[in-house]
Amino acid sequence: MNQQLHSFHNLTSMKRLSPLLLFVLIHFNSLAQAPPMKHIQITRGDNEFIIDGVINDDEWEHASYIDDFWQHWPVDTIPAIKRTEVKVSYDNEFIYVSAKCFDDKAQPIITSMKRDDEGGFWNSDGFSVTIDPGNNDTNGYFFAMNPRGIQVDATVSQRGANPIVDTFWDDYWLGEARITDYGYSYEMAIPFSSIKFDADNNQWGINFIRNDIELGAYDLWCRFPMDFSGMDFGYNGNVTFKDDVPKETKGKINIFPSVSGAVINDREADGKTEVKLNGGLDAKMAVGSNLSLDLSIYPDFSTVNVDRQYIDFYRFEYYMPEMRSFFLENGDLFSGFGTYTDHTTPYTDNRIKPLYTRRIGIYDWNYVPMTYGVRLSGNASEKVRIGVLNVQNEAYEDLSAQNYSATSFQWSVLKRSAIKGMFTNRQMTPDFMRFDKEDYNRTAGLEFDYMNNKGNWTGTAKYHHSFNPENYGKAAYLGAELNYNSSTLRVANRVYNVGDNYINDMGYVPRLYNRNDRDDTEFRQGFTELTNRTSYTFYPKNDKLLLIAPGNNFSAYTNPNGSIKDYVGHLNVYTEFESRSSINVFMNYEQANLLAPTDILKNDKLLEAGQYNFQSIGILYTSNWRKLFNYNLSAENGFFYNGEKTSLHLGAKYRVQPWGNFSFDYDYCNLRFPGDIGTEIYHLAALQAEITFKKDLSWTTLVQYNTQVDNMNVNSMLRWRFRPLSDFFIVVKNDRTSHNFSDKKLQVNFKLRYWLNL
Repeated sequence: MNQQLHSFHNLTSMKRLSPLLLFVLIHFNSLAQAPPMKHIQITRGDNEFIIDGVINDDEWEHASYIDDFWQHWPVDTIPAIKRTEVKVSYDNEFIYVSAKCFDDKAQPIITSMKRDDEGGFWNSDGFSVTIDPGNNDTNGYFFAMNPRGIQVDATVSQRGANPIVDTFWDDYWLGEARITDYGYSYEMAIPFSSIKFDADNNQWGINFIRNDIELGAYDLWCRFPMDFSGMDFGYNGNVTFKDDVPKETKGKINIFPSVSGAVINDREADGKTEVKLNGGLDAKMAVGSNLSLDLSIYPDFSTVNVDRQYIDFYRFEYYMPEMRSFFLENGDLFSGFGTYTDHTTPYTDNRIKPLYTRRIGIYDWNYVPMTYGVRLSGNASEKVRIGVLNVQNEAYEDLSAQNYSATSFQWSVLKRSAIKGMFTNRQMTPDFMRFDKEDYNRTAGLEFDYMNNKGNWTGTAKYHHSFNPENYGKAAYLGAELNYNSSTLRVANRVYNVGDNYINDMGYVPRLYNRNDRDDTEFRQGFTELTNRTSYTFYPKNDKLLLIAPGNNFSAYTNPNGSIKDYVGHLNVYTEFESRSSINVFMNYEQANLLAPTDILKNDKLLEAGQYNFQSIGILYTSNWRKLFNYNLSAENGFFYNGEKTSLHLGAKYRVQPWGNFSFDYDYCNLRFPGDIGTEIYHLAALQAEITFKKDLSWTTLVQYNTQVDNMNVNSMLRWRFRPLSDFFIVVKNDRTSHNFSDKKLQVNFKLRYWLNL
């Protein structure tokens, strides 16, 4: 939410004032208590609710009623311009929410008909509810719909200024919406069995959000400063159950049998056609009302999604989000260690994560056959959350059978802070060919996460150590972060030190590893990272301008002896207009020390080891995203290592409401280097079509043409959600060369997942 505002927290600076001086100058009224919360008391309903999007007065006559919404963005000091009426009730199985969103325009603005498309939801008219069953201000759930009834559900956790919303989480709930003569109506029925809560706690955190895209506004029930995301749980209101909270759902089991298969013809291998068929079973059981036990037998950990391609010169591994459902519920108990990873952080950010679950079940980017997976996660008590994970995979090619396990805890202290600990273990397990008890890797760590009551000051301190058979020294990772956030000023500071031998087989520490592409070897070198991000937002009193936000982002990486190895800087001025179009003018500056010959361009033409300094300037224009047709244009020119680079981008989208979204992206990159490398010109074009036949049946096709990797890829997917939590996919993938379109690989996959509620 508030993407236009919150995206600025990663446009930062380190040159005007030192971080410590800046923090001293900001006075500490930010430590004050949050404003008084709103309250709503709900009673157990006797009526039978029919969730069809039609708000029948007889059904909802005894429900609790609220209508006092306030605008949160772009102004946080006025009541909502358009009226919203919400009613809430519950029975033994569900908590019920209805909303009437009054609007006199003929048709809603809907930018996506894809389920769980969070970005499309915030750019569409819609209604959502956030629920914090533990009332701990740090984690909970998000349920949302647009006026066509397309659902979004997610878990929410907060580490830092922005909540982390994980829409890959998926659970059962009912929701329908209608376009009416007064506007839009929404009805939701959220099962108590789908969320974790303490049956002895009859007071939960809750808030309601309305998207009004015509006005470019977001309205909230609980009013608080627009400095903070509308999903900041520290500003939730309270919902009190007048009668008892429903009893625990202990012993309730959800079972998900699945079958998947593929027909593969790989022309680059032997050209033979291969047929694969796999079956698996997933189960989820509530242990009390606070803990969830997940079990997977011969799981299909593959994903039907396809990654978008880029013209790529990044020296290190990209960070990719976890999308496999087994790892998602209470995912922050496993992924919430290491560097803060707010949702606005780019995938090239130098994250350090002691547990990166995408390492599990994947080898050389191929999926490894798995025997089982088991997880226990949730609240062990009012203040303590725990997570336990164990996954076993079979031997695969030259990789022996492996067992992956992790345990973690989060102990809430103060109001919104936590002491956390974790332990991971990767252990070779016996197979028919080999066993080495000394083949293991382990990591243990402690962290303290701080957030003040208001939520504008956050920080963390941490220490981790890796354990290996060689008993290496310099195997620690330690660091700290300190961040400040307001409606105008955002500052983020962090310092991390990674030892040469902080080896973490289940983690993500890409900058530790350096490649020598001449002899195809890899070596480790520790580093210290010093990062400052600063942005300041002005709100001009001007009919045309909405905001102006200059920013600076600077990271320096030092060698073990303290000398500067690399630095990366980004200066920019972002301007957004009342029309919601925007211009971003930027300058990048960088120093890169290559420790060995490196294939930066990924074309087998190596840059020699040494120090390189280079800079570039650029501009990005984005049109009004609320229009049916919108576009963006960018250009960048400057130096790149010991050469020059010019890059251009064109993106265009057209929306046919409500059934179609069509987009086209084109990237051009011209590189000019001295000597043997010479001139390289790359093209990347991507055409995507999303067609929704009905609410639960959609077809998406993505065609990508990339001359840098000599590949043209077609990925076409049909998805049918034929009953709750039950999906059928057919995916066709075809790879061809980009220079003559000769066939490389054709693959047809299907995947069927069925939900049984016992």
